[in-house]
Amino acid sequence: MAAKDEVGRYGEDLAARSLSEQGWEVLARNWRCAQGELDIVAVDGEYLVAVEVKTRRSAAFGSPQEAVTPRKLQRIRRLVSAWLASQDRSFPAVRVDVVAVTLPHAGAACVEHLRGVE
Repeated sequence: MAAKDEVGRYGEDLAARSLSEQGWEVLARNWRCAQGELDIVAVDGEYLVAVEVKTRRSAAFGSPQEAVTPRKLQRIRRLVSAWLASQDRSFPAVRVDVVAVTLPHAGAACVEHLRGVE
């Protein structure tokens, strides 16, 4: 596995653990279909939440959340529709969150959760 992939996997593991610790139900990780992949699909109260996880070792190329562009959000919304179409379960509300993980050279990772990203 490439170092970049390992960093991404580690960030997703941190994000999933954080969501579970907050009482969320994680329904899927790395859900794939022909149109792409959703990092995490979870339930927060009445919300179905598609969680995009971005992990960086530094801010040299911008913050992790800056990588989630309007075009990327549009793609995530299409993927959520595909995920919902593949399920028997329905949800009264859907939102997209971003979990931005920064891994410093030393010390604990910084995990920032942005809810309801538009």
